[in-house]
Amino acid sequence: MAISQEATRQRRELLAKGSLFSKLSESELDALVQVSRIQKLRPREELCHKGDPGNQVYLISKGRLKAMTTSAEGDDVVFSIMAPGEVCGELALLSGGRRTATITAIDESELIVLDRREFLPFLRSHPEVAIKLLEVLAERQLRLSELVEDTTFLNLPARLAKKLVSLSRSYGTETEEGLRIDLKLSQGEIGDLVATTRESINKQIKAWTTEGMVSMKNGIVTIHRLDDLEALAGFVGD
Repeated sequence: MAISQEATRQRRELLAKGSLFSKLSESELDALVQVSRIQKLRPREELCHKGDPGNQVYLISKGRLKAMTTSAEGDDVVFSIMAPGEVCGELALLSGGRRTATITAIDESELIVLDRREFLPFLRSHPEVAIKLLEVLAERQLRLSELVEDTTFLNLPARLAKKLVSLSRSYGTETEEGLRIDLKLSQGEIGDLVATTRESINKQIKAWTTEGMVSMKNGIVTIHRLDDLEALAGFVGD
């Protein structure tokens, strides 16, 4: 099905906003647009499940998604939260294997989908995009290694402080009350990010609220004493 000129322009602009494709010319972007499609997700809807065939790569144009895995006991661990401009699904697509994580929409999301049969030939003819994709993979590996280290060596207060500071750097907005993290997450989802239970998060947030360090309302965390939280996270002088 042919794509209209207006739809082509809009999709081209969305692709150009992603770091992976930002250096491409309009004609190169248009070539990608013609073999792409749009997929929309509702909040909490799965994009793909761990173990699914990995035949597509996705560029997030709207909304935020999380990549996670679930243990045999039903415990979830979130590897990363991904925002507009980021790609996901690249590892399974490049290897020709299966998805290594379940990806779920946090809020209403929209993605540009590229199939393996079109995307791999594009990478062969555009090595600069292939190199950028390797950088994305390396960054994901570094995040995973950091998650393993934090879970092994840091106690819960330090892990949670580090995660909240990290989220504030990506999604923080200065308000009269403090630094608000504009990412709505349940206590269970925050627990998934730092490999602990909802009950443990609830207890820690309550303790910090009493101390005046942070507060949480309707899934939104506000940091009131950023310096203290950074010190607890080990970010002093960072």
